[in-house]
Amino acid sequence: MNVTQKNRQAIKMHFGRFVVVLISIFGLCLGVSAQEFKLGIINTQKVVESYSKAIEADTELKTLQDRLTTRLKKLEDEIITMEERLTKQELFLDEDTVKSSQADIVRKQDEYRQKLKVGQESLMEKQKELLEPILQEVKDLIIQIGKEKNFSLILDKQAALFVKPEYDLTDSLIQQLNEQYKKGGQDEDNPNE
Repeated sequence: MNVTQKNRQAIKMHFGRFVVVLISIFGLCLGVSAQEFKLGIINTQKVVESYSKAIEADTELKTLQDRLTTRLKKLEDEIITMEERLTKQELFLDEDTVKSSQADIVRKQDEYRQKLKVGQESLMEKQKELLEPILQEVKDLIIQIGKEKNFSLILDKQAALFVKPEYDLTDSLIQQLNEQYKKGGQDEDNPNE
């Protein structure tokens, strides 16, 4: 399958979801009068990228990624040094020494791959640990806003091609999340309050 066919499939899939959303909205509109129907749109990606707690989690993940990269760089440099040394001395070494050196390099490469795999798995677990509660918090607040402000439907902005600004709840959601997070942090800093 070539790139054009993949792009067509992706577009069909995207617009297929769009059609399902439109049909769902149309179905809701039939059951609810126009005066009662209240629509909200949220750009969840922007919310997560702008939420202070998510920004801190992302910073922590980047620090862990940098730490892993630094540790792996040392191993990588060691492998390169071993390979260069063997290349320079190979002509002067007997066959058993060359095979032994090559085996040492292979062991070091295996160690590198293993540490990379374990490190990536650990990072993925940490990402899940940090981001799942944040995503749940965002979801819970969206549901709370939907109930409190009597919305009939709140959609992710990715499901819409065009949205009037008055339906976009993204900025108010970000502001509310950051205020709650800031307030929660102050409560932890000042337990007597």
